[in-house]
Amino acid sequence: MVDTPRRTFVRRLGAAGIATTGLAQGVAAEDSETNRSGDRTRGRLDKLGQALPPGANPDHVTYTFGHVSPDGTWGAVSSFPEDGNVISSLYDLSDLEDPELVHELGPPNDMTRSNDIKFDPHREGIYIRSLEADDEGPLDDPVADTEGLEGIEVVDFSCEEGTPTDPEVVATLETPYTGVHKLTDHPEETVLYLVDKRPDGPGIIGVDFSDHRNPTVEAQFGPDGYCHDMEVDTVRDALHAAYIFGDNVGYATFDISDPLNPTQLGFFDYDDQPDYETVGEPGFELAHQIHPEPKRDLAIMGDEVFDTIPGGKHVFDIGWGEGSLEDPKPIAFMGSPDAREQEEGQGVWTTHFHDVIYDRGEVLLVDGGYTQGTWVANITDPCDPTPTERYATDDGIDDVEPYCWSAYYNEAREFAFAADSGTGAYTFEVSALPARGEDCGGPDGHFDLDAILDDEA
Repeated sequence: MVDTPRRTFVRRLGAAGIATTGLAQGVAAEDSETNRSGDRTRGRLDKLGQALPPGANPDHVTYTFGHVSPDGTWGAVSSFPEDGNVISSLYDLSDLEDPELVHELGPPNDMTRSNDIKFDPHREGIYIRSLEADDEGPLDDPVADTEGLEGIEVVDFSCEEGTPTDPEVVATLETPYTGVHKLTDHPEETVLYLVDKRPDGPGIIGVDFSDHRNPTVEAQFGPDGYCHDMEVDTVRDALHAAYIFGDNVGYATFDISDPLNPTQLGFFDYDDQPDYETVGEPGFELAHQIHPEPKRDLAIMGDEVFDTIPGGKHVFDIGWGEGSLEDPKPIAFMGSPDAREQEEGQGVWTTHFHDVIYDRGEVLLVDGGYTQGTWVANITDPCDPTPTERYATDDGIDDVEPYCWSAYYNEAREFAFAADSGTGAYTFEVSALPARGEDCGGPDGHFDLDAILDDEA
């Protein structure tokens, strides 16, 4: 039997508790017992469970993106192969406090790695993993001609041919350029969108996925430039895309009412905006991940900046106020809780892959923030996003600092699934209870910043 997180005894109002009409005017929900009250901003993070790498070896693989099946019973993480020669791992999440590694699956050859993984929303027992060149070169000169396999593979782990312990690769789709870095699915159509890295041409590929054994390329679209991340927005029949490098850098939106014939709606050009110059102040460089809110006309963009001043997250108005899909407008910015000027070898305090949660009339963001571990922010007032708690994902292995790649929230069972590059897969309870501890730290044991800085020294 599938369990639920420990907070099931607590009354949850969820999205129904969000006063969208009031929020649309740019103010937070009114104080009440179920939203903001007292001195603490609401947003709490508690670890439920963890699956360490086999042998508690941080060099087994480098874990990348983590995803969860729609029903919340399976987790999957992509990876770069190391000594373990693994690029995808499947976890049984029946017991959220004790995730179990079920299988590891190697690459098609030693020239290939995986940066992303997604479960098929239409067929149980299928996941899709990205394939790209293991040595991709710099962003502005990616390696396009390799001996590896670049594209996607479709893995059957309990649909028709495979089992959870004996999965089968049932389809491969090769893409024309440097391989698939990120992919996203359409929750209502059997369509995939793939990033095939191409700085000087359209780099988004639309794929007909109606036959999971035979995916076919049907469209290639978007402005010239290296798109890094996309997300389908079924509320608005839109695709949101983050362009990180190349001829165009910024935030693009597309009309996908005809899913395999997208048309561009708008583009927020980063080149017209200031770069990062001061910690805590907004800059616009290296647009990395875009996530539209399903309940409000907002989207959150995370920048991945590794230079002296780390990147943060922008809140975009896409209809909440004066903005629109055709003309997105940035209205707020925040960095990770411990964002600081960086020196070589000092750590990576930039933000990374995030998700949005609705609970008790509040809106929260959960992020896999590299050296910051997993952290939570309250974004109920989108003009005043506030980090609340953080957890160092360095458990179970000595002398390793957190390097959390992603945090993904599953609504069916109300938990977050986080992937740390060195310490494996985590499950977290995320709620809009009042934050605890000083300086966004949470209770004792959540995050020892001095220890992490000592590890980096």
